Amino acid sequence: MANIYLIMDHSLSSNWNYENFYKNRDILATKNIYLAPIDSEYEDFLKIALDFYYKTGGKILSQELEEKVAAVRDYLTSGYSVIFLGQAVDLSIQKQFFTFIRKYISSDQHTVRPVIVIGKSSLTMEKWWQATPSGVDALLAQKYINYARRMAHLILMTQEEWGQGNTILIPNLYDQVSSTSIADISRKVFAALGIDENLLPTAPLPFYGFTNTATALRLLEARQVRHNDWPKLDDRAYMTALQKLDQDWGPEPVTPLVYRQTLLQKGAEDQKRLEQLLNLPEHSLDAPDWYGTVSETDASAPLLPERLEAFAEALSQTERNVLLKRFANDQEFLSKDQQALQQALMKTQRQNYTVISDIREQPVLTVLTMTRNHEKYIGECIESVLKQKTDFPVRHLVLDHYSEDDTPHIINSYAEKYPSIIPVLLHNYHQIYSNIYDLFIRCRSEYAALCDGDDYFTDPRKLQKQVDFLKNHPRCSLCFHPVSVEFEGGEEDNFIYPPLSMLPRGVHEEYHLADLFQGNMIQTNSAVYRWRFKDGLPEWFRHDLCPGDWYWHLLHAETGRIGFIPEVMSVYRRHKKAAYADSFISSLEHRRKHGMAELATYQAVNDHFNGRYFIRLAALANGVFADFFKLSAEKGDDAFLNEACQKFPDFARHFLQSLKIVGKNQAGTNQ
Repeated sequence: MANIYLIMDHSLSSNWNYENFYKNRDILATKNIYLAPIDSEYEDFLKIALDFYYKTGGKILSQELEEKVAAVRDYLTSGYSVIFLGQAVDLSIQKQFFTFIRKYISSDQHTVRPVIVIGKSSLTMEKWWQATPSGVDALLAQKYINYARRMAHLILMTQEEWGQGNTILIPNLYDQVSSTSIADISRKVFAALGIDENLLPTAPLPFYGFTNTATALRLLEARQVRHNDWPKLDDRAYMTALQKLDQDWGPEPVTPLVYRQTLLQKGAEDQKRLEQLLNLPEHSLDAPDWYGTVSETDASAPLLPERLEAFAEALSQTERNVLLKRFANDQEFLSKDQQALQQALMKTQRQNYTVISDIREQPVLTVLTMTRNHEKYIGECIESVLKQKTDFPVRHLVLDHYSEDDTPHIINSYAEKYPSIIPVLLHNYHQIYSNIYDLFIRCRSEYAALCDGDDYFTDPRKLQKQVDFLKNHPRCSLCFHPVSVEFEGGEEDNFIYPPLSMLPRGVHEEYHLADLFQGNMIQTNSAVYRWRFKDGLPEWFRHDLCPGDWYWHLLHAETGRIGFIPEVMSVYRRHKKAAYADSFISSLEHRRKHGMAELATYQAVNDHFNGRYFIRLAALANGVFADFFKLSAEKGDDAFLNEACQKFPDFARHFLQSLKIVGKNQAGTNQ
């Protein structure tokens, strides 16, 4: 009979333990056991199924979750057992997941067998603290303490839900995470599934759950400058070298001492209850001796030179070279830790060794490219930039936004041949950071051009023509030109954008800021800016807006006029995977996906210009509200209209007033 296994690891071993399951999935398959579908955004680091925990609380499942549920049901119907990897420290969310299992996975027809790994609550809380680099406020700190005290409640809730006989408990009594401790725990978990085969060892990954000390955490973060993972580093070798030293660097607690002492005081009875449930002798789950006495590590203190030098020596020459090149590429953005590590790496070099650095001619213009899953297109984009004929140096910054296809490798292959290309390859687990910010902050040239990874330039003198134009028109802060809009599938006829009829007041050599408020007449890869941000991005810059290009055009038009060259010099490609694929096909579907973001952009622009262009912005917002109104009237979906009215009341009032005026005019006409 097929079983449903719920693997929940609330200990130091969790991240590594889950990775071991993924690494050994072939062994699981020989026993007819398969992993439930994992979250794609975590594929490079944590092979877990958080979607099933955090996105199943609504009345209706998303299409993506429906597909995952269908895959699980197919396995079970075919007689295969299924493993769900992951857990929630919040008991209400864990309970929600249990409800989901009963409702959607037909648990009455299959035996649900939870396997819970429980470690020392004190060290588990320390791990949570390490996993919160943005900082823990007093409210979250209290939640962490409560979560750490509720491990016994978790066990009891699980046993009540699925039966005490079906719930397997595995204590993790280790005080450190190491390859030895992980191998032991993983063997016990696999044994609980009836698997005794030798497991394939998984090297430590570049993630917080694979280190013990504050020093190791800081060196883990130091390997990437502004989250850039280029040139490629052997992360597993890096982590293996780091972990060997990490074992002897502690204790270096991250959790403030006052909160650790609070947990020790308030959690004593909870610990006793937990030890009883696990059939452990009293004090088996006691915290290490240092836990209640050693002060938290000062994150602002410099890393110890002897540790930095030891780590630099532990790395291979190849890994040192990659790090030095990373630091050289983004020298102006190095943190104090990275500067210190750079110095330590320099000391390891032989006397005749030249440190790798890319001393490039300072570019006059930088082409800024963002790309994601564009393996079919990115080569043509890069080639079109390489073909540009200019009398000034051009740099091409290419930021890959967590691609899951071959895009990063294609970018890297070009960068190895052409020093003008500098990739910014972001890693999956850095999704909390903005790709726009990471790209724009690296542009320090006098001029900047835009070209997304699925578009390309067609005129080899495009950049030269636009820079010449800006030099000859000093009062212009940007210039643009028409582009050819090409539909990949042939579902629509190609056309030129903007059409001449869209240009305010007809065809002119120069336009004004006010003209741009009538609508975005500048397609992204037609713009060249007299780059406003060559000294860095100001604090007020919004990097979270969509569409962002219109906002960038406006910010540059704020400082000068808009030039126009009436020549088609690039292609704007439309295909089904493009972000705005529906904009020319289905207005309502487009608004479903992007309407709320467009309103947020109008609001941000209105705030930036202190309401000076509210009427024009409101006219644009009316188009979004009109489509939301159609969704409500024709499709019975009023959620978008209600949310828009709540979030953007000024625009909503203007829209309603516009409806009244239209209604009065129509009434007068009918009379």
